Amino acid sequence: MGAGAGRPDARPATRPDARSGIGRRQWALAVGAPAAAVPGLLHGLDGYYGGFFVLTVVPLVLPPLLGRFPKAFAQACVVIALALVSWSVIGAVIAMYVFLPSAALLLLAAAAGPRSAALAQGRIQQ
Repeated sequence: MGAGAGRPDARPATRPDARSGIGRRQWALAVGAPAAAVPGLLHGLDGYYGGFFVLTVVPLVLPPLLGRFPKAFAQACVVIALALVSWSVIGAVIAMYVFLPSAALLLLAAAAGPRSAALAQGRIQQ
């Protein structure tokens, strides 16, 4: 018997098969949303309503930070995207429509999960 015989191992020997977090495609789309908002932000900063443009971009950085929590990530993407679409329509007079591509990327990020891809391929039955 070795020195460690009889003692329970503090670390699990294998890692579980279920992967926590979001997929690479989802994360790339979520990071693309603030990146797509940068030209609109730069366009709006030189105007009188520059603060509105900054406050519009701030929530876009939240979904990539929620990458370890897939359900919260998807919910944040959908809520922020829908709020951004409605804000883009309301603020169309001051050119808030430049943030519509970011809203589309967030909706795509929420829908691009690995579960939805497996469901589309027929590997998962509901």
